[in-house]
Amino acid sequence: MVKGPKISVVIPVYNVADYLSRCLESLRRQTLLDIEIICVNDGSTDKTARIIEDYRHVLESDITRFIYISQENEGVGAACNNALKKVTGEFLTLLDADDIMLPESIEIRRKWLEEHSTYGLVRTNGYYVTEDNLELCNRLLEVNEYMKNKENVFNELFNGTTYLWPGTYMIRMNVLDKLYPDREIYPSRNGQNMQLVMMAAYVSKAGFIDIPLMKYVLQKESLSHFSSGNVMQKELNAMEGYKDIRKHLVKQFMNEDDQDKWNDKIDKLYANIYLDIALKHKDKDFAKSCYENIKHKGNIEINQQINYYKLMNPVVYWCLRIIRKLGWRPKKENYDKKIND
Repeated sequence: MVKGPKISVVIPVYNVADYLSRCLESLRRQTLLDIEIICVNDGSTDKTARIIEDYRHVLESDITRFIYISQENEGVGAACNNALKKVTGEFLTLLDADDIMLPESIEIRRKWLEEHSTYGLVRTNGYYVTEDNLELCNRLLEVNEYMKNKENVFNELFNGTTYLWPGTYMIRMNVLDKLYPDREIYPSRNGQNMQLVMMAAYVSKAGFIDIPLMKYVLQKESLSHFSSGNVMQKELNAMEGYKDIRKHLVKQFMNEDDQDKWNDKIDKLYANIYLDIALKHKDKDFAKSCYENIKHKGNIEINQQINYYKLMNPVVYWCLRIIRKLGWRPKKENYDKKIND
């Protein structure tokens, strides 16, 4: 067993009895076991607590430290705050309870950060897998060569153009302690990765290890609480939460003179996200409202026009597809008029 600086792994959990054992087992099988696991149970109502207690005895005999925190259901942000106050490691990794660490994940990332002292965090590749076939590893998280070589990834994380899966990152705690001296992030229901990983990338360089070191498990429901009721509204509510976090981070960390610029970026980003949700659920009234909002904020990309008119006006949709194939971009006003005729 390789000895080295202690690594802290934080796992917020809520009603994950179906997945938690394999997540904890993947940590027990790490080649580097000089780690502490901090598992925060956010008021689970299933058998999650029992699984943690059962695994606790196994893990305590194999790893350096295991901490179990139980709290009322307050959301992932509050769970992370409770965990961060217990962290003693030099490096931090967050892990979703349904994801799987590959055996050398912690050791390779720790070694990379030790050898690259000017970097505040390191990203790795990983596999998308499905619950139905966890062993089918034929789809990588990152295939973009430009992003693999990019050290300043804050803008891409902020704009949602690169992944933010927690298990693919390892962060220096001294970077986070400068950002959050009291180890308190905004206590949102979700979005802890945004506050920790994204803001670490705001103040420091990020390295990249092009080795798949974790499995990101795609569930049949991307968010389990979307499985019933008004699905579109629940998706919109979740996105409003993420938007609120971005606005909070701008207010907390950005230069006051730049805050309007960043907030404008956020408004444009989520206007596009809301349109995508409306189109996915084929809600024409909401789609039209979103489209008009985007028009008001600036130009609409032709791919977005195509998706919009596929729902709203099939004739314009096919015209736009032909135009895109020919490589000519029309003035959007010519097509926007048709939808209102």
